[in-house]
Amino acid sequence: MTLPSTFADLERFVDKWDLPDYNARYEARLASSMDELTDFFQAILNRVDAIKAYLDDIPLTEYTDEDKCLARLMFAFGVVGPAVEIFRTQRVPDSGATSFTMTLDTDIA
Repeated sequence: MTLPSTFADLERFVDKWDLPDYNARYEARLASSMDELTDFFQAILNRVDAIKAYLDDIPLTEYTDEDKCLARLMFAFGVVGPAVEIFRTQRVPDSGATSFTMTLDTDIA
């Protein structure tokens, strides 16, 4: 999968973060180092206004595969953000062995 050409600089994140649902994105968060999470978070954060403006100009029903890929990177940004900005670790601190499974998710596949 590729991104719209305007966002080619983010292509290096597609293989890892273009995932189908929240559960897969959360698993990727847990499997990543904090350096990887911070790198991804900062790269998307630097482009978030441009990404939002780009996607907001296109009706969801008219997204191309490239647009959907970009949207899924933004969804991943939302999963990675708390680990980088709040918890400073992949897992939620003091949560023990708890886990959760998202049963309703946005589908843009």
